[in-house]
Amino acid sequence: MIVFFTLLLAGSLSSLSCHKTQGNEVISKKMPTILLNLVNSHNPVHYAKSHDIGLKDGVVRVIITVDTSFSSKDFLSKYELTDYQLRENLVTAYISIDGLKKLCEDPAVIYVRLPVKFNSR
Repeated sequence: MIVFFTLLLAGSLSSLSCHKTQGNEVISKKMPTILLNLVNSHNPVHYAKSHDIGLKDGVVRVIITVDTSFSSKDFLSKYELTDYQLRENLVTAYISIDGLKKLCEDPAVIYVRLPVKFNSR
């Protein structure tokens, strides 16, 4: 359990570290470099495959941390989030790659990241 927590914490901290990113500053502060590079890629399908990002029909599964004052009804329809789950201030959903930039410009969005993948051995 301690190992899992340590790995989870390390992964969270690394996604918050400073990286050279493309795109505007607001967007780059709200998503890790790997997601930002996917958004800015000229070939998102190839980028997703080479970085082990699950992508299907132009949509990607993300975890969105939102401000506690957000309105879920408006938020979910505004960004065409599909197959979503809400839990406190986290929204897990599928969103189009094109929709990620717009999503990150929303003041209610604190951070957007990919789900954690566990290796099955």
